[in-house]
Amino acid sequence: MNHSPLSPANLFRPALDGRLAAAASFVRENAVVADIGTDHAHLPLWLLSAGKIRFAVASDINRAPLERAKKNAAAAGFSDRMDFVLCDGLSGLEPEKRGITDILVCGMGGELIARIVGESEYTRRPGVRLILCPMSLPDKLRAYLAESGFEILDEKLAEAAGKRYAVLLTEYDGLRRTPTPAELLLGAANIGKDDPLFIPFAEEWLARVERKIKGRREGGLSTAEDERLRDEIKEILKEKTADGNGRHQAI
Repeated sequence: MNHSPLSPANLFRPALDGRLAAAASFVRENAVVADIGTDHAHLPLWLLSAGKIRFAVASDINRAPLERAKKNAAAAGFSDRMDFVLCDGLSGLEPEKRGITDILVCGMGGELIARIVGESEYTRRPGVRLILCPMSLPDKLRAYLAESGFEILDEKLAEAAGKRYAVLLTEYDGLRRTPTPAELLLGAANIGKDDPLFIPFAEEWLARVERKIKGRREGGLSTAEDERLRDEIKEILKEKTADGNGRHQAI
């Protein structure tokens, strides 16, 4: 059963928060998508209902969320355009067989996302794109990508449930990179944009770094590395909010 963009089934479109909407914006037209850790499958179902993708594979390590995803797909009329796989990461997904073009990994910590990316050779296949949204430790994820030959093509900042996140679009090219500490934490692409979310996003991270410095000082530990990161973030914020000779007008 085929669904045109205006068919009744496609009138069902799950609401996406800002974080998932940013991830959806990076998905290519006519893509075949793998949504890792799909939970309710809201993201692939939104993409199908919008007519943006041809097919979706939803995977989860737990059976219960995968069953919810199946029920949601059936209710939306998209069961014939989705596969559901109980697996850890990309293991058992058979991405070559399914012709996956865009891989979504959202809602996990940065270190876990790095592990999932690193354990699959398919993520290094030319033309395959990864759309990653770490809920924590974004610097660990960016560090892994830089050291492992993945280029961050773009990033978007997003807000959801009162918190701010970065969504990364990346593709393997085999070149190692050496970002600065602030670039690892905030994202070079985000630093280079005039996104109104950037100032509060960077200020939040600055406050966390300053709390860490205070805690380490109280514990008698070295703070030199954290102080360098703090100073780099402060300099970026200074440039972003500068007027007159600054590169950016005050926000």
